[in-house]
Amino acid sequence: MRKFLVTASALICLFFNVKAQKKNIDKVVAVLGNNIILLSDLNQQYAQYLNSGNPDDEKVKCYILQQMLAQKLLKQQAEIDSVVVEEAQVDEEVEKRMRYQIQRAGGQERLEQFLNRSVLQYKDEIRPDIKEQLISNKMQQKITQDVNITPIEVKRYFDSYQKDSLPDIPTEFEVGEIVLHPKLTKAEKQKFYDKIDALRLRVKSGEDFAFLAKSYSEDSGSAPDGGDLGFFDRTRMVKEFTAWAFKLKPGEMSPVFETEHGFHILQVIERRGEQVQARHILIRPETTPASLERTKLQADTIYRNILSKNFLSQPQLHCTQTTKSRSTMAE
Repeated sequence: MRKFLVTASALICLFFNVKAQKKNIDKVVAVLGNNIILLSDLNQQYAQYLNSGNPDDEKVKCYILQQMLAQKLLKQQAEIDSVVVEEAQVDEEVEKRMRYQIQRAGGQERLEQFLNRSVLQYKDEIRPDIKEQLISNKMQQKITQDVNITPIEVKRYFDSYQKDSLPDIPTEFEVGEIVLHPKLTKAEKQKFYDKIDALRLRVKSGEDFAFLAKSYSEDSGSAPDGGDLGFFDRTRMVKEFTAWAFKLKPGEMSPVFETEHGFHILQVIERRGEQVQARHILIRPETTPASLERTKLQADTIYRNILSKNFLSQPQLHCTQTTKSRSTMAE
């Protein structure tokens, strides 16, 4: 990795030397996987370097760039290993660095003059980079936590190793997949609609909503509580559910409506400003043999198109890749 960083930094340093006397618009100076480094990002880091009391030296940008490349590499690995930092930790680090910058500049007003922007604007600008730095540092700590040898020992061992005997690094593959979910026709959905509509009529005839929810609702999260979802705001539920929850008055019940999770009936219990307490009954349509067969035929068609290299010329294809579980009501 170090060899790559040194080579990349050297090439881009040549770019800086050639363009040093020209006024450039923002541009990409490095690309690492899905991450890019902009000239403005680099200049921002250099401005922090100058504000720390260091002398003006354009060559320092090459060293800064090398650090940024290493940070991007660690960030990419952190995404793979699900390494994250708390937002509160990021806020604390931002405030800490701003206090230092203001102290070095001799006051907030002088710092704003130097940056040509307000401190609030500057905090918003540096926050993503500080978060990335914290994640990269955490990733580096994870990599080195069990390391108890020195770099000199590593170099000495590597120099003594027969180069022809160095083991190969296993190849890594990035795999894509197309996932198709069976879709039911209106006729196939009808029996599930009829089932929940029958429950709605039982509530209207005087039966207890909570008892029916416990007995028949297929939302495992709320059914034991009689379908009670507690209080929620307009941002928590899917849009169709939110629309009915905030349209009804306490005690009122919705007609049968459909969301991505299935068919619902909903009853509002209480309203507190922009918070609603409601309960619901959910019936999930089940996949039918016919819908599975249709999906299999569609998958076979896609497969044949890929083999015949005509995939890109096909009409719009809507497919999704699902890698996380979906709660019953959350968007």
